[in-house]
Amino acid sequence: MSSTESRSSYTISAAGVLLFAALWKIGAYVAGAEVILPGPLRVLETFGEVLRSEAFPPALLHTALRGGTAFLISSILALMLGLAAGLSNGVRDLMRPLVIIIKSTPVMSFILLALIWFPSGFVPIFVSVLMAFPIIYENVQVGLRAVDPRLLEMARVYRVSRIKILRTILLPGIFSYFFAASKTAFGIIWKAVIAAEILSRPTAAVGSEMYEAKIYIETASVLAWTMVAVLLSALSELLLQAASGLVRGVRKGGMSL
Repeated sequence: MSSTESRSSYTISAAGVLLFAALWKIGAYVAGAEVILPGPLRVLETFGEVLRSEAFPPALLHTALRGGTAFLISSILALMLGLAAGLSNGVRDLMRPLVIIIKSTPVMSFILLALIWFPSGFVPIFVSVLMAFPIIYENVQVGLRAVDPRLLEMARVYRVSRIKILRTILLPGIFSYFFAASKTAFGIIWKAVIAAEILSRPTAAVGSEMYEAKIYIETASVLAWTMVAVLLSALSELLLQAASGLVRGVRKGGMSL
């Protein structure tokens, strides 16, 4: 993308933000009560108060740890089982009913069951793993199907070890598919984590703070904590992009050697 196109894109995005803020302001004026819909300036003011509050650091840290842990667990499981299913029809057939059940079950059902089975702090992790796993799992298999079969056949002819085939052909082949799935999965994870935190109410959590604000009908605080969740999601996407760029750089460096 050229610098001119980039500036044009940022300008359009900024115009979209201003339009959204204007519609929000109009909506707040029509509502006529902060308890229903506070204006954007009021929410920004409350957002600043949230950032300065004692509850903010532990809530942000614990929610981030839950989301990061859920992503790590779901990624490892999806990579291992996705590779196995992509290379074995038997494993794929065995996994198909489980994946269909996970994808079809409402997230609220998983949250309610997790509330019965686990401590409140583990509920968001369990639910988020289930939500993210099918996304990464299926993309890993798509990536495997996109690998050139002639490369695999050549590797077998020259008796290349399975570990080397995995490292030099299969993993690079699913690289872009894995990171594309990870972006989507992380977005789902934050929604699932916050929703589970609201219901399970662990000691320190963004979702717990949102629930407390709702109890006292502090709509501005609910929206301010929602902004925290949105920023957390945006930060995770930036980290994924940085990780993707780093891996690409390492791969290019390795190829050049």
